Amino acid sequence: MIGVFVTFWRQQQTQDNPACLPQNAQGFIGRKRELLALDQAWYDESTGVFLLNALGGTGKTALLQAWLLSKLETVNWLGADHVYAWSFPDISDDADLHTLADEFIDSALQWFGYHLTLPTHPLERVNLLAKLIQRQQTLLVLDNFPTLTFEVDAEHTTAMSPTLGILINALAAYNPGLCVIATRQTIPACELFQQNTVHYTLPELTDSEGAALLQQRGVMLLPDTLQKLSHDFCGHALTLDLIGSHLANGGRPEEVSNILAWRDKEREGLQTRRVLALIEQWLWKTPELLLLYLIALLDRPTTQKELFLLLRSQRQAWFKRWLKPDETLKALEPLSKLSIREFSKVQRRLYQMHLISSAPDTGALDVHSLLRVYFRERVRARFPDIPDRLQGLLEKCTQTLATVLPPTLQRLPGMDQRYLSLGHADLHSTVTATRSLGVKLEKSALQKHWYRASIIANHLCEHHLILGNMSAAMYCARRGVAYAELSHDQPSLLQNMNLLTRLLRITGGTREASRLLERVRDKCGVPPTVKRLRA
Repeated sequence: MIGVFVTFWRQQQTQDNPACLPQNAQGFIGRKRELLALDQAWYDESTGVFLLNALGGTGKTALLQAWLLSKLETVNWLGADHVYAWSFPDISDDADLHTLADEFIDSALQWFGYHLTLPTHPLERVNLLAKLIQRQQTLLVLDNFPTLTFEVDAEHTTAMSPTLGILINALAAYNPGLCVIATRQTIPACELFQQNTVHYTLPELTDSEGAALLQQRGVMLLPDTLQKLSHDFCGHALTLDLIGSHLANGGRPEEVSNILAWRDKEREGLQTRRVLALIEQWLWKTPELLLLYLIALLDRPTTQKELFLLLRSQRQAWFKRWLKPDETLKALEPLSKLSIREFSKVQRRLYQMHLISSAPDTGALDVHSLLRVYFRERVRARFPDIPDRLQGLLEKCTQTLATVLPPTLQRLPGMDQRYLSLGHADLHSTVTATRSLGVKLEKSALQKHWYRASIIANHLCEHHLILGNMSAAMYCARRGVAYAELSHDQPSLLQNMNLLTRLLRITGGTREASRLLERVRDKCGVPPTVKRLRA
């Protein structure tokens, strides 16, 4: 996954912002001919668009990652003035294409035309974006591009988003740089611009390249056996990657040999589904499989913090009111009982098995589209009561808890965005700081330093919220109110009461929250700043 692949530009080097780079190019084998084809397309002034098409799991994203990473380290982006890359999320409905196109155009306009007053009409916006790209030598990379037809001379526009077609046609007509598009199917471009467009079909891995990929994954088998595996699975990069990860993490070669593997390229992902069925059976009744189910049910990449908040919120009264009578999340309850450390271990194991990936800029978790389709079908068959609108529930849950959690700060190089709001770089430093605050709180309480204890309790409550421990956060919020009352400091009392009121409303304690608001008015003499929450 390229993710929201990040923006790069010539003046910003690796040393300045390493967090913006793809994590690694591990698993990339061969493809020298394809790398040369991309280089040639960049240097060819008559080529404006490079269409790279292949079936899902062939290695299009890995090829683009390796090409971009190699050009950054060696030749400074081939002298490009701007480099911008974007990965489109998977869509299940053509109606979602309009939303995806608008998101891409809005994000690109903010980056390319940050100092301009942006128009509101869709056609004006896409034309402005095309002009901004054409002003300089720009390398534009679009991964997982949706399949559509963009004929400029068509009498009627298609039901799909015409804005993407207008942009690609404009870049094919004139582009001093290069636009690289990776898609699963060949895009029928307009005949007027065929001379400026290069169509390239990415082939499967050869038997020797597939054997090298399995060896890189740590599979200790004879070379002939590895080449036979690569031949049986048609050199499909994703399938061989999953097989190698399965064998390297304790799987038996006999299990892979028993899979009925024949060379069937007509049905996309059929061989991958056989391997996924083996992995699912191997992970049966484990939290790793449940987490994989959860990520596959979501339509977009999501962060660990959002997943953890969703799992911890399913037992709250306000969350249950969102569910229909025939909907429940009881199947995911084992995940909600995990601590943040145990949750991270489960996530790390899925990383090691190459079943999930992470966006390099946001850390959002995602799965390959073939894995999402398979595991989504499996979870619907096993747990039909899980709501289909899980993505909407996640967004509503995040918006509700945003009234309590500190705002998310801008990501810094080498820092973990989940804990930046507390001033810490990673999970370990956050847990260490939480323990230290707990010790300081107890000392301040023993010394009867009520004002200091109220401040520490407020900070400790925020730390527990970030770590996902709602019960401990509620306990610290109550202690903060008690210590603030003992200190007779109105600003501290107002701050702690506001925090406790938000927590009470989220957890269903509306009556206690109302009584607490009356105490705020009586003691502090000012109206509270807590906004009314609606489930």
